[in-house]
Amino acid sequence: MKGLEKIVEEYRNLAILHWKASREGDYKTANKNYAKLTKIYEMFLNDKELQEKVLPQLLDDSMYCVQLWAAAHCLGLELYKDEAIHKLEQISTLNSNEAPSFEAKMTLKVWREKGVLTF
Repeated sequence: MKGLEKIVEEYRNLAILHWKASREGDYKTANKNYAKLTKIYEMFLNDKELQEKVLPQLLDDSMYCVQLWAAAHCLGLELYKDEAIHKLEQISTLNSNEAPSFEAKMTLKVWREKGVLTF
């Protein structure tokens, strides 16, 4: 397994690239980064220790797009749910030029309607 710092760095970079590509309408790049983030999520599914060491750092990241992905993955894993909901609610109130507010709203909506998030 990759080192924890490497996983955090890769996750951050992928979340940022996904956000930038989505904003620019570059869906090919966004989809590529989504797929890579999903592979990291699959690592989380199989490693509770990895979840517990990496996700709190990502939830507290300075970039809203990283917080969004981490919160969504926490809800999918049913881990740190209160903090994840709080982050998504906070992001959803921000200006869409500075944060993925629409994505945060939709993530909460889907989770509240279906009770689960899948990746």
